[in-house]
Amino acid sequence: MDTTFNLQHFWSQGDSFGHFVTLVLLAMSILSWGIIFMRLSMYARMRQLSKGLATFWHNKDHDTRIAALAPFDKEHLLTPLAQLANTSNDTATLERKLSHAARLAHQHLDKGLTLLATVASSAAFVGLLGTVWGIYRTLTTVAAQGQMDISHIIGPVGEALIMTAFGLAVALPALFAYNFFSRNNQFIQTEIDAFAHDILNLHATKVD
Repeated sequence: MDTTFNLQHFWSQGDSFGHFVTLVLLAMSILSWGIIFMRLSMYARMRQLSKGLATFWHNKDHDTRIAALAPFDKEHLLTPLAQLANTSNDTATLERKLSHAARLAHQHLDKGLTLLATVASSAAFVGLLGTVWGIYRTLTTVAAQGQMDISHIIGPVGEALIMTAFGLAVALPALFAYNFFSRNNQFIQTEIDAFAHDILNLHATKVD
């Protein structure tokens, strides 16, 4: 069986609603894969973040610490927190500033995850909607023609089921990617929060 021919035939036999569903799934797939590659690139730039932290604490002078951290912090997650260390003599004020900077870093890490979650949870249902619509069109057409021969139904129904497969093919990569990125984000966010806490403790020690 020629799959390419069937896909072309499915498209040519589809109506405007079927084409709309197909284009929606295609857009979902393009957007989710774009987010996946963007985030993989982001993680590649963050792979030396732990080394940057070690280098930061290895230095004694604060300005030297920031200069040593910056080359490893290419996503600018920890450097803004480090720069806040000497901006306030009040520990409570510094804590608020560090909390705000940490939230911004978390938001940066979560970029694109909402879209992945949306695609993962909805693409299969969009594909199922296309399948249901295709089966409905097939049955109404056959009923209108008065020909209930099974041979006239199997082909169009099988082609309509392609929409369900397409929906799953879009949803599953987005689901796996969302789980993978969320798990990695938790680890990095924990490091960010711990770094903010260490900066705050360092400031409190100096004040005392």
